[in-house]
Parts: sequence; C-alpha cells; structure tokens
Amino acid sequence: MKKIKQLHAVPTSLQRFLQEYFPPANRQVKDWEAFRNDDSGKTFRELIDALTKVQHGLCAYCEINLVKMIKGQPVYDREIEHFHPKSDISHQTDWMFEITNLFAACKGGSEVNIFGDKARSDYRDTARCLPPIKKNLSCGASKKYKILDNQILNPIQLPLSPPLFSVSIFNGAISVDENACHQAGINPEKAKSTIKALNLNCKRLCEVRKQILKKLDADYRQQRLTLGATASFAQIDTLLNQMVAQSLTVKPNGSLPAFFTTIRVFFGARAETFLAHLPQNGI
Repeated sequence: MKKIKQLHAVPTSLQRFLQEYFPPANRQVKDWEAFRNDDSGKTFRELIDALTKVQHGLCAYCEINLVKMIKGQPVYDREIEHFHPKSDISHQTDWMFEITNLFAACKGGSEVNIFGDKARSDYRDTARCLPPIKKNLSCGASKKYKILDNQILNPIQLPLSPPLFSVSIFNGAISVDENACHQAGINPEKAKSTIKALNLNCKRLCEVRKQILKKLDADYRQQRLTLGATASFAQIDTLLNQMVAQSLTVKPNGSLPAFFTTIRVFFGARAETFLAHLPQNGI
C-alpha cells in the first residue's frame, strides 16, 4: 500500500450526471446503480478509467494491476472503491460521489468466474482468485461496508516516503515498519489495523509478493554472475542502480509495476534515493 494521488478535477460526465440527477440532499442508495447505468455505462467508465490512470494502474490497497492483458486484450479486475461506505447517506458529506472518497481497487479475489479454477485456462490466475475464496478476499471485498475511516490508513494520506511496510522474502507477508511510521507521524497501530481489515496478508497476496521477491533476488544473482568474480564495487553499484530504474519506473503506458511497494522495499535505501529524484507524478 502506497500513497496515491487524487483526481485534479471531477470528470465532465460525472459533473453532468450530478447536475441533472439526484441532488445530495435527496441521496438514495439506488443512485449508485443509476450512475453505473448512465449513458449506457460510459459515465461510470470515464470515472474508473480516470481513477485507474491517476493511480498508475494499481489497486489502491494491495497494488495488484487492475488491468491484465491476456492475448493482447485487456481483462479488468477493478471496481470503484468508496473509502467511506457509499451506503452512508445520512451524513452531510455526499460519500457516494465525493471525489476524494473514490479509489480504483481490485475485486479483492472475488472474481471466481473470471480467474478461478473453472475459468478458461488462459484466464486462471491464483494471484486474483485462490481457494478457499472467503479466506483470500482482500481490499474492498474484505472491508465491505464497515466505516473504518479512523481505524485504517487512507491511501491518499500516506507519505510519498518512507514506505510504511516491510515485506518478508520468506513468506511474502507484509509488516509495519514502526520507525517509518513514527518518522511520518503515523500511528503504527493504525497501519497494523489496515493490514488486518483489508486482509493484505491473505495467502493469495503473500504468495504473489514472495514470488516477486524471489525473482528479484534471482535476477540480481544472475546478473551479478555476468560481472565476474573480479567485479568492482562501482560495477555492482551500477548494476543495482540499473535494476532499480528498470523495476520502479513508470511504463510507457503510464502504469507502475504491480506490487510496487514490494519491489521498492527489496531495494531499500537505493530505491528511496532513486524515487526522490523523480517528479511526484512518478509514483
């Protein structure tokens, strides 16, 4: 979980929808379904596309990529997540459409028909769907409709640096870096509650993170061997800097590598030095 940016402006189609329909004072739960169906779904797609873009294609919580390419075609594993539940229509804040309350998030391991055991072989993906399903639900599918505003971290409010979480190369579990939390002025207990409430240490996500770390380690060892036994510290330093740049740079399509924080913590201080020299829109 890392800091994500907010949209600078409400998409024009959403502005039009809110002007034409359903003033906040009369908000009803069914208004969200009306929004989803507005203009044959185009209004909804414009919003989720904008959120996906500003988040560099990653889930606001677990950082899995929201669009998976299969045989050159996009397969979507995403939804609009309300940090504060949209079902709370009693508050003066219009939580359903308040732009700062909206994120793009994955379906949290719930897309059994698309990615599960009975899906087409080329669609099956244990990173996105793993039995037992209930124990491996995460993100919004785990949080559901609970009001946790004061109990878990809001990704908009996270610091750019330092990262607040560590990842174990042995089992892929994330844990709270208490020193980083104190440095950022964040209560470590709130970070721990975030992991639990979003089920970010479910087996499904831990396994993905573990495999990413193992591959990074194997790639480094392989490339280190190509330098030879007499490689200088300068050569090794250059190699690591190249790996950092290749692993953490925004791709030409505007996306970041999935599980960005896992990659980031693998490289440690070297990653922080690299990211500090990027413009803020770099992550």
